[in-house]
Amino acid sequence: MSDLIDIHGAPLRAQASARIEDFRLRGAPHGRTAWEAASYSHQDLAGWVPRSVSGQSALTHERDLIADRVQDIARNDGWASASMSRSLDLVVGSGWRLAVDLPAKTLGLSDDEADELADQIEEAWESYAADPAFWCDAYRQTPMAGVLGRAWRHRLGDGEALAEIGWDEGRGAPFATFVKIVDPDRLSNPDGSPDAVDRRAGVQLDPHGAAIGYWIRTTHPDDDALWGARTAHWAYVDRETEWGRPVMVHAFEADRAGQFRGVPPLAPILRKLKQMVKYDEAELQAALVNAVLAAFITAPGNHDELAEAMTTRQIGELNAARLAAYREAPPRLPGGTAHFLFPGDEVTLTHPGHPNAGFEAFFRAALRNVASTIGLTYEQLTMDWSQVNYSSARAALLEIWRGLTARKDMFAAQFMNQVYRAWLEEAFDRRIFRLPGAAVSFEANPAAWVRCDWIGPARGWVDPQKEAAAAGMRMSLGVSSLEKECAEQGLDWKQVTRKRARERRFLVANGLDPVPAEPQRQTVTEDVQETPDQRDRRERQEAA
Repeated sequence: MSDLIDIHGAPLRAQASARIEDFRLRGAPHGRTAWEAASYSHQDLAGWVPRSVSGQSALTHERDLIADRVQDIARNDGWASASMSRSLDLVVGSGWRLAVDLPAKTLGLSDDEADELADQIEEAWESYAADPAFWCDAYRQTPMAGVLGRAWRHRLGDGEALAEIGWDEGRGAPFATFVKIVDPDRLSNPDGSPDAVDRRAGVQLDPHGAAIGYWIRTTHPDDDALWGARTAHWAYVDRETEWGRPVMVHAFEADRAGQFRGVPPLAPILRKLKQMVKYDEAELQAALVNAVLAAFITAPGNHDELAEAMTTRQIGELNAARLAAYREAPPRLPGGTAHFLFPGDEVTLTHPGHPNAGFEAFFRAALRNVASTIGLTYEQLTMDWSQVNYSSARAALLEIWRGLTARKDMFAAQFMNQVYRAWLEEAFDRRIFRLPGAAVSFEANPAAWVRCDWIGPARGWVDPQKEAAAAGMRMSLGVSSLEKECAEQGLDWKQVTRKRARERRFLVANGLDPVPAEPQRQTVTEDVQETPDQRDRRERQEAA
């Protein structure tokens, strides 16, 4: 602890001693403080004197190490990897569906014109995002869903997602706009220079503290070691063009004011997670050792007594005879049988047993800690639903869904909305959409044109019958809409409506009733006998 240095160059232990001495000199009566949390004398708090740090100074010298450790444990530990995969499945899933929400009055459109333009924009975006040639990805590896998933994995593993929204008309793609995910390890000050007032950890700032550009290392720091020593280079990339088109996207959630880099969500639990890995490995090794059926051959007599009673020649003859006997009939246990041993020798077997009966309960409690840190339930992380009922599962999913929705909406605003804005600007420049004469141009109000929602993965149903009935009740009472109910299940209400209309036309054309029959309620159960009066009453009701 004494050799740790803070950003001002003073040893932390010296700082703590100075603060304690300052407190003593100020003279609190009887050494007590008004707040017990501020006590320097309490046995649980006396040695706890953390230094005061800003949002960014806490990360300046430590963020890279934290991110490296999180990435390492995610590569080598199943639970850390599972936590990221589960979060990816719940937030991104198979991708997000665009739902355009144009403000008709603001853009000078009628409601019908706004709906027509929204449909055109959604279809054009779907063609761009799901193009099988993968032109939207700079690496041409995945559609937009894969680009989004890769960005979210960086958001979890590095605490931030970094991407360049490029423009290249020479690629032969339908659109010149593409997205290039950048490893956050490449975002750093040029030549390893220290932070300055206008530059923090590779982020260039304006006088108000807003990011205006980024210093990107041309290669990953580890690539130089793999490909041979070379001189590192940094390129400065503006955050946006002069007219507002996004160029670099930096998505992270700042915990404090003055924070310009992200922190991996697993950082607070990283120490415990590493200890869990060691504990799991130790338990597994102990179980393997105890599961081995070991056998030991014991000879009669004490070695010292035998040495005193027998000459060296006699001992040698005895050992030679024992060796010859075991050479002819080795004491194995094939198929549950045993050979005869040398006269007087015995076989002692070990008793396999589990080293720690409380391992499962302890590990379950530790995994709950990990799950809550990443924003999941224990059941979602482990896929173990054996200890929950409908009510508890429903309540847990609602709480978790609220947090996942907040994270999804923030990431959508910081990442996907920026990509969509750049693409939509190009689409308008190419005259793909025909606007009415009174419509406001994209350049005049890009924020209004970019208004949209992103439909993510389905929330899912614990009990489909109960929750479908509740959805219908909400809609009948007017407290919900088809759009909202469909979005919670990962569906686009417009697409659902169009498909239902097509199915209806097909059923009518083939002479079938398009209205599904309601399921008949069973009035008599198999294990209850009807009385004559009950039977007569039921028959009269059915006849009526």
